[in-house]
Amino acid sequence: MNLVETTQQQIVDMIQKKEYDENNYLPSEGDLAKRFGVSRVTIREAVRSLEIRGFLRRIHGKGICVLDDSVNATARSISDMITQRDCTTGDILEVRQIVEESCARLATLRADEEDLRALEACLRGMEGAEEMDEGYYTSDLNFHLQLARATKNKLLTAIVTSYTPMLKKSIIIASQKDYCIEQKFHYHRKIYESICEKDPEQAVIRMRVHLTATEDNQNTYHSMEMKHGGEK
Repeated sequence: MNLVETTQQQIVDMIQKKEYDENNYLPSEGDLAKRFGVSRVTIREAVRSLEIRGFLRRIHGKGICVLDDSVNATARSISDMITQRDCTTGDILEVRQIVEESCARLATLRADEEDLRALEACLRGMEGAEEMDEGYYTSDLNFHLQLARATKNKLLTAIVTSYTPMLKKSIIIASQKDYCIEQKFHYHRKIYESICEKDPEQAVIRMRVHLTATEDNQNTYHSMEMKHGGEK
């Protein structure tokens, strides 16, 4: 690591150890420079990078404020990696099978009334859709995001949030049907019912069934695309 990157990590270590005042402000640039044995220019560059990553915000006349935005900051870092590595919908589906089965299991143990209401609202959006449209896709996406939040695990929430763009793309590809999938198969409703019944094993099984159907629908879509492409 170069000097700026090393300084960034030292500041992150300070944040993790909660070495800031009661108003969430770090020491001044000068104090940080003395503490780490670097110039103010290095401190400024390190702070600027951490602002971009969502850890800090410089407030004029007050100083460097630590943001309580760990989930979004972590999500942005993972999202950047996904973008840079050119991940496919197949890659995301494999991750979903690992992550979202765990989300379903933990949600049965930790979801509160507010979580259940939010999940129910997503279900109404899907079940009330007249066609597979933007409203349906958004409700489907929000169901999975809310399920992650219901685990009360910030890292799980950050992981699911980080692949939101690819998750929505996956949902759209798997939803190319002339009928409303949720109205016909009730995949999400069944997962929700398992959470309400506090049955973790059933929730995992139902999530697995849902993701298997998603994979089948994606494969069908890609096969049709290849066939149509070959006919041109």
